[in-house]
Amino acid sequence: MMGSGWTRKARMLVVVNLLAVAAVLLAMAAPHPISSVALGSEWQCSKAAFVVTTCRQAS
Repeated sequence: MMGSGWTRKARMLVVVNLLAVAAVLLAMAAPHPISSVALGSEWQCSKAAFVVTTCRQAS
């Protein structure tokens, strides 16, 4: 009976840590606006996950 209590606590600890890591990864991957001096003010650019940069013309 004692072993099942520790197993449940360990499982909860793993789940909580996985949720925390997922939240951090999602926060880092969310697009953030960046300024691109080369394109000028007619363009709006955003960078996601520090890798993908997308730009579109501002309306």
